[in-house]
Amino acid sequence: MDLEECIQITDATLNYLANFCPNISALTLSHCELITDEGIRHIGSGACATEQLRILELDNCPLITDASLEHLTGCQNLERIELYDCQLITKAAIRRLRTRLPNIKVHAYFAPVTPPPAVGSGRQRYCKCCVIL
Repeated sequence: MDLEECIQITDATLNYLANFCPNISALTLSHCELITDEGIRHIGSGACATEQLRILELDNCPLITDASLEHLTGCQNLERIELYDCQLITKAAIRRLRTRLPNIKVHAYFAPVTPPPAVGSGRQRYCKCCVIL
């Protein structure tokens, strides 16, 4: 089920999917910016979670945190999860998920940390990834 960029998807929507759509094997929620850990908890405890869910894409979901990955540890058949640009997910949480689900493929990207401005320096510093036009 591809719900990418459906900007009105909420935790209530995910609760409904978890309870009434037991055959979901792939779920794309990328750019659904209203979902939180609570919505992922519903998915992780829903009818599809333990047997059917194999692929979960959560790219650019700014409100999900490490708690979301904890909610997914019961999804024993989860083969792949996408976490690109999920700023509140840590590498430590991904390691814990891999410990619980050793066969899972995790696709994640962690943006480089922008260096703090130099104290007392007269020039501005920029992230090496940024281009100043």
